[in-house]
Amino acid sequence: MKNSIFLLLLLALSCLFAAEEKKSSSDAEKKAPSRPAKITAEKSFYDRKEGIATFLGRVYVDDERYQIHADKAFVSIVPTNELRRIVAIGSVAMTNETRRAYGDKVTYNRPTGTVVLTGSASSPAMIVDEAKGEGKHQVVKGSKIRFWIGAEQVEVLEADITTPTSGMGDLKSAMGKGL
Repeated sequence: MKNSIFLLLLLALSCLFAAEEKKSSSDAEKKAPSRPAKITAEKSFYDRKEGIATFLGRVYVDDERYQIHADKAFVSIVPTNELRRIVAIGSVAMTNETRRAYGDKVTYNRPTGTVVLTGSASSPAMIVDEAKGEGKHQVVKGSKIRFWIGAEQVEVLEADITTPTSGMGDLKSAMGKGL
């Protein structure tokens, strides 16, 4: 029974992120964003030697893959002046066209498209997927959620997943394909 629930959970999660990237571009193009990210905040500091920019107060990151709101953020910039990693802390909200994510902290590795979202016992990390339309959203909660943009993979610690019953058709379809 536990194995069946675990398999069902994995299938639900794979369906949750199945529509993440529908672009016809190659994997290399997905890993290399084509436009620069724009970051705004009330105050910022930059340590050129360390390659770390610190942003404080009403931080907003506009990346081509996601938008991030947070109380503060630390941004790692490589010597070629490209954004490598963002660590956003405090009242984090991360959005794109069909998904919203919330937590206490998010770490976003821009070149690889890896996102790690963490929460607390009283306020777990959460992703709301609205890709299936009005009233058919899926909600994933956990102490830590890791996902890979474009790879249709997600890992959730202490998982709590809510999916509409109409979403079971997607699970049955995935099971029929031998996933």
